[in-house]
Amino acid sequence: MHNFIFKKVSSKEMDKSYAIRTKVFCEEQKISKEIEFDNLDHLCDHFLIFDHKKAIGTARVRQKENNLLKIERVAVLFEFRRLKVGSILIKNIIKHYMKLGDNKSIVLHSQVAVADFYKSLNFISYGNDFFEDGIPHIAMKYMKKS
Repeated sequence: MHNFIFKKVSSKEMDKSYAIRTKVFCEEQKISKEIEFDNLDHLCDHFLIFDHKKAIGTARVRQKENNLLKIERVAVLFEFRRLKVGSILIKNIIKHYMKLGDNKSIVLHSQVAVADFYKSLNFISYGNDFFEDGIPHIAMKYMKKS
């Protein structure tokens, strides 16, 4: 039985986030560590999803402008991807920031292969596809439910 817990990460737990990102992005997707670890982590809020005490998913959020937030580095360990862990992570991040004020805008750059996942969470795509580290992406914006 799974027991998923969402948590904003303290600096003591950053190694758990880094380990997930290394496994998913660097090992599975072959993204270089230089690109993945881009020296922006200190500017971001970081979040983890745990299954009991095991960290299984992570994301970071960077403030781009006063009311513009960008969700980045969303990663879930392979064996947990079909259990709605990504949805729990994104929904909780949105809830966390919407509590801080209604005028927040949330964007992300989705890999094209998983854009439907974000569409199911009320994100809409805008602009043309583009490449980040050789992987096709699309910009997406969260649309608040009316």
